[in-house]
Amino acid sequence: MLAPLTIDRLAPLIRGAREIYVSGCAAEIPGLPEMLAAATPAVVTGIFSPLLNTRSYAEPAAGRRCRTFFLNKELKVHLREGWVDFCPWSYSQIHAWLCAPKRFDVAIVMVSPADAAGLHSFGVQSDFIPDLYERVGRLVGIVNPNMPSTFGEPGIPSDRFDALLELDHPLLATPAGDRSSPPDDATTQIASRISDMIPDGATVQMGMGRLPQALTAELTGHRNLQVHAGLVDDGILLLDDARALNPDRPVVTGTAIGTSSLYERLHNNSRFSFRAVRHTHSREAISTIPDFIAVNAGLQIDLFGQISSEGSGERLLASPGGLPEFVRGARASTGGRAIAAIQAKRGREGESSVVARLDPPYLVTTPHTDTDTVVTEYGIAELRGLSLDERAEAIIAIAAPEHRSALAESWSDIRARGLS
Repeated sequence: MLAPLTIDRLAPLIRGAREIYVSGCAAEIPGLPEMLAAATPAVVTGIFSPLLNTRSYAEPAAGRRCRTFFLNKELKVHLREGWVDFCPWSYSQIHAWLCAPKRFDVAIVMVSPADAAGLHSFGVQSDFIPDLYERVGRLVGIVNPNMPSTFGEPGIPSDRFDALLELDHPLLATPAGDRSSPPDDATTQIASRISDMIPDGATVQMGMGRLPQALTAELTGHRNLQVHAGLVDDGILLLDDARALNPDRPVVTGTAIGTSSLYERLHNNSRFSFRAVRHTHSREAISTIPDFIAVNAGLQIDLFGQISSEGSGERLLASPGGLPEFVRGARASTGGRAIAAIQAKRGREGESSVVARLDPPYLVTTPHTDTDTVVTEYGIAELRGLSLDERAEAIIAIAAPEHRSALAESWSDIRARGLS
């Protein structure tokens, strides 16, 4: 019988630690920020998804900082105040940094109860922890009976933990009705075009958001699809129930974020293989998969083919995440392609997301050398092998009709200045 997690039991395990890693995403430990009083001053690091994780682990009054790779509202507040270290890195960069030897004094990770072999599964967050836990000074396991035991990476032996404490609490979940609201017309049109480009038997990676949800619905009539992704949500259940997935190949992912129905389906289910970032985001591994189709959303594209998925209007909105690895791996796959889905018009005023040059803060997530296929509600631009002018013309052609003339004039001005 394990002792329950309390602030008094956790305090001696973290006292004096300067660098602490904590579970995030659906495996975030409820109430943990308040339990870290004994670890101040310190820096707390984790993978905090803005979809689920609403807290910042910074505590200015105690001198505690937070290091993050994604931003939620509370983290943005502490970022402005100077208490958050924001690292907008790709997943391969995050992996290399997190898994450096002795990076963390303590890691506090949520795991499943031990199986018959005495192994605790990483459950729904198997991204970085499988390669990180062996390199930390002290490992604290928070055993949650609600954490599903998943296949893929070997679990952590019970005797590897310096301490095991129990917390019986539901995993953080998205609302059950999240997928019920219908997508807008532009999103539906983009999803339909992308679906037509995905052949039966292809391997698909999709990000999170309204576009992937709409695309999932479009793909239910496909057959023998495979999934290799960094993250899956309830859409994977929709595809599985529709028999769109290859029954002989498991869904490969590192993280799951969804409803309790998703988490229940994952428990001891060999249809899913949870792997670490070293595999899910390996460009080399992705490139060996034929017909690998990576689909990710962008916020803006300029006439050179540079895409920002991180910010616009001088605001930071997101991080690169796994997008760079999937784009480059898909481009190198035989028959593969990297698809950027961008709504041509945004905001109430219908501003163009196709611009002459990217808006501030000028964050290039996909450089022009990597941009492959771009889809808007107005069409498809295939950019591989095109010249400078051909690329600009193809991009202008998928902008909203009312913006095309101004974009063409801007391109003429850019050419006149740049090539004079």
